[in-house]
Amino acid sequence: MTLMYLSTSYEKRFDVIDLNPYGCPNRFLDGAIQSLTSGGSLLVTANDMAVLAGNTPEACNAKYSSVPLRMKCCHEMGLRILLHCIETHSNRYGKYIEPLLSISANFYIRVFVRMHSSQAKCKYSMSKQ
Repeated sequence: MTLMYLSTSYEKRFDVIDLNPYGCPNRFLDGAIQSLTSGGSLLVTANDMAVLAGNTPEACNAKYSSVPLRMKCCHEMGLRILLHCIETHSNRYGKYIEPLLSISANFYIRVFVRMHSSQAKCKYSMSKQ
């Protein structure tokens, strides 16, 4: 996290950041988004599928600011919750995401997004949610 926060100046930013923590990736998102170039790729893994699938809705609300429903499509809902979480974090810094690939396998999900900078698109991104 320290390296990402030290790399927020324009000339030190990264083109690709891969976040693969144990559990929820929330605490790493702010630093990753700030240290990523416009047009850069962010790869995020969340391996707390039980939380995202609706087994503990209170924990999901605390970690991802979303309340999941226990349904057959729980894996897709988990992907959408993670994408929403990344989108809302990026909107704080005038950036928006373009989802490229989403994977759900067993107990984890992984998303690949491209990060862009645009205040106008940030305003529009809330209508996608």
